[in-house]
Amino acid sequence: MTDPKVLLIAGGSGSIGSAIAHLALDQGWKVAVHGRSEDKVHALVAGLSDEGVIEGFITDIWEDDAAETLIAEVAEHYGRIDAVIDCTATGPLGITGLFPDTSPEAFTDFLDVSVGWFERLAHAAYGFLAQEGGTLIAFVSDAGIFAARRQTLIGAARAATIGFVRNLAVEAARDGIRVHAISPSFVQGSDSARRMGSERMARAANRAGLGLPGAEDIAPLALFLCGDAARKVTGQVISVNGGLNA
Repeated sequence: MTDPKVLLIAGGSGSIGSAIAHLALDQGWKVAVHGRSEDKVHALVAGLSDEGVIEGFITDIWEDDAAETLIAEVAEHYGRIDAVIDCTATGPLGITGLFPDTSPEAFTDFLDVSVGWFERLAHAAYGFLAQEGGTLIAFVSDAGIFAARRQTLIGAARAATIGFVRNLAVEAARDGIRVHAISPSFVQGSDSARRMGSERMARAANRAGLGLPGAEDIAPLALFLCGDAARKVTGQVISVNGGLNA
């Protein structure tokens, strides 16, 4: 009998990470869910523990060696890592809004905790993913694909991650590793939706011919890309936006 595969969901205590964890357990994965809030991670683990094997890992991605520490702890606990999905969505104040109103002192920090974090996570996980031919997925933003006002810094960082994903996918294919990016726009029920406010979400919903997606619409795509049915697919950047853009 084949041992269940192990999925690490970095930044997994939010709505999308939680939906992915729930579906992964239902499909028989062992799950490692990461966050920096012990309360949120422990609450998620407790709520899903009856559905399968799940463990929480607490690491602050702002700290040095956070990616290496997280990967080492998950690998030590489970003995393997078959897929890594990065759902982290953090950043300093001063990176959104019209560009003249943003804060230059935050620019470098944001790049380090977004692009830099994912690069370090990929580097730390690479050897484990290469053992059995695993999958690495970044969550980005449609701002990295489609130009928009008030998203200049977000768009630059996400576009950089997309460039990293596509180039790494070509290189890592020789080691059996598949690399993708999933790019939501407005996600119903997410923390970002609450920060945007009901008025802005309502305007977006009116423009989305298919309706705005929720976390439950995104999780199946993430698990499909990690599964055997997508074993010949790599380097894809897939937008999930309900028809806002194409």
